[in-house]
Formats: sequence, structure tokens, C-alpha cells
Amino acid sequence: MKQINEQYNQLTDYISDLLPDHHGVGVSVAIVKDSETIYSKGFGNARIGHAERPIDGDTRMSIQSISKNFMALSIMQLVEKNLIDLDDAVVTYLPYFRTKNKEQSDAITIRHVLSHTAGFPSEVGIANMIAPNVREIFSDTPTEFQEALDHYQLTEEEIASIKNREDITKWFEKVELEYPPGEGWNYCTDAYVILADLFEKVTGSKWEASLHDDILTPLDMKRTTSDSYVVEEDQNSARYYVGEDKIETPFPINPISAPIGYLYSTANDLGNYVTFHLNKESTVLQSELIEEMQKPIHLVSEEWRAPGCDVRSYGLAWFTDTYRGYKIVEHGGGQLGVRSLMTMVPELNLGVVVLLNFDGTIHHDICDKIMDVFIDSSHDI
Repeated sequence: MKQINEQYNQLTDYISDLLPDHHGVGVSVAIVKDSETIYSKGFGNARIGHAERPIDGDTRMSIQSISKNFMALSIMQLVEKNLIDLDDAVVTYLPYFRTKNKEQSDAITIRHVLSHTAGFPSEVGIANMIAPNVREIFSDTPTEFQEALDHYQLTEEEIASIKNREDITKWFEKVELEYPPGEGWNYCTDAYVILADLFEKVTGSKWEASLHDDILTPLDMKRTTSDSYVVEEDQNSARYYVGEDKIETPFPINPISAPIGYLYSTANDLGNYVTFHLNKESTVLQSELIEEMQKPIHLVSEEWRAPGCDVRSYGLAWFTDTYRGYKIVEHGGGQLGVRSLMTMVPELNLGVVVLLNFDGTIHHDICDKIMDVFIDSSHDI
């Protein structure tokens, strides 16, 4: 017990020392070890200014691209029910799906989309640009919104025409593949809307309903939701801040694109989620399919790797890598004022969740420090 308390104190001191330069903004951290949440703590504030309130392990926060892992898990549940196969072509279920080259896109499988190996370019933009508050997001200068449209080669009319997930899938007919399906890797965030469209066509029900009933409820994730209104109204929910002056940024809202990055959760709920993936609990998905999600499929492009790293890969909504000789499995997310990270070290049965409500990279520093403490203590045993 003494050693454990020393570890906790070491971590608390380390994180506390990182925060003075961040003007009162916050960090929420949860650590799971051997199927138990052993550390849950908030540092700083969920909101600053006149509405200041502290952050804790139950503070609802945007998790951005960690949302993709939930979408992937829902797809794997369809595989378990034999409703689909990962190597089925997307057009089998969405006959209107195509890119500029129909012959190429007819060969794109569900596995390709899940693993970002379909050939889509990374800079597509449509799924984020349909956010209802997109003009507020791009409002720093009078021309910023138009510059964003130009960057993604979009028009206001295109954005206004997107009413549902099927519209996003159909929009991909404008996309030119950068490589044949399966022969490269590009992180295309927008593609996960196609997966939600496929899920809804196969099941005949909204993805969010299944997410709640088949994943969140059995994993006791009571404070995880896709409903931005519920989160904004919750007193224990974060706001997000950018720049040295910590200016509040628009709240991340985008219901159509929820599967790419618009779910909201807490460090403690994500601790439950990581525990499920570590233990490969068959109550939500059979263990073989959980393992399938964590298997590397393709090396990621160079900008997604640490300097000198040549093993970082992507599976089915999980990055895989090594840290000090240990395999790690993780996914993160980020947008204006949002940073999220969940990391597993399977060999140590260790999971780490770090959520920020400001820009920066200290979520990685905190995660590395936590892994260091537990790796070092395992060597002492």
C-alpha cells in the first residue's frame, strides 16, 4: 500500500506541476489496473472565468476521435451477429456509395474504411464543415469561413444540402482516391460517417440507439452520450479554451457526424471502456473480435509517428505502437481546445485516460509518465 500511495503522489505532483502555465484550465485523468479504476482525479477547471468550476473524473468532456472506436465496436457487433463481414464491399449495403472512380470504390470493403486504408485523402472536410456552428468556429477573421470552404473545395450550398448520413456517403462521389484500396494509409475522419450510414441501413435503426443499449448501458457508462444539449446543460461539463489568453472556443456540436468525433464522455466512463477492451469481456463483443480490432493492419504515415518510430500502425479504430519495449494500443482525439487520449498496455493490464479542455500535448506527457511509473514498478517486483 505504501508503494501505491507513493506512486499516486508522484503522479499527482507531476500533473500539478504541469498546470500552472495553463491559466486555470483542466485535466481529467483515470487509471485502470487489473480491472479496477485505481486513480481518478481532476486538475484545474472544467470552466474558467465567472463560471469557474473544478474538473474531476466525472466531468463530461468532448472526446473527439475516440468516438471512432465506439463506431468501430458497433460495426464489430454486426459482424458477431453475422449481419455483415468485414471484407464485404461497402456497396453491398450502400449501393449508392461511390467515388470518382467507381471501379476502384466498388472494391472498398468495410475493413478498409475502418482501418483508413480505403484510399480516401485525409483532407476531405465535409463531415466537420456541416457542424451547425461552423461559422462561429471560423470567425476569427471576416474571411476565415470562406478560406475554410476554399481549403476543402466546398461551397455553402454543398454544406446546406447535407441533411443526413446518407447524404455524406453520396457526397463521396466527388472524392478521388489517392491509392488503390488496401495499398496505403490515410487517416480520413469523414469516412466514419459512412460506417454509421451502413450500420443504420443494415439494422434499420439509429446508431445512437444501439450505442446506448448495446455498449454504454452494459459497460455502465452512464455519463457518455451523443446529445450535446444534455452535456451543455450539465453543470459538471467542460468548456474549451484556446491560445495563450485561453479564449473560450465554440462548443463542439455535430450530430450527423457524431461517429467521427462528437461523442461526450468522462475519464471514469472511459476507464470502464478501456477495462472492457483490456479484459476482452464477451458481454459486449466476443473476445476474438475484440482482439481483431487491436491487430495492426497497416503502418501509419510518417507524420503520425514519433521520430524514429517505424512500428506505429493502425488496426480497426486502434493505433498500435511500442513504448519502452511494451506494446501499447491507443486512440486519441483533438479539435479546438479539446485533447483526449486513451491508452492500454495489455502486458501490464494497465489503461490510461487523459482528457484536456485546452490545446497542447501534455496529455501525451501525462500518459507517458503514468506508463513510466507502472513499468518501473513492474521491474522492481
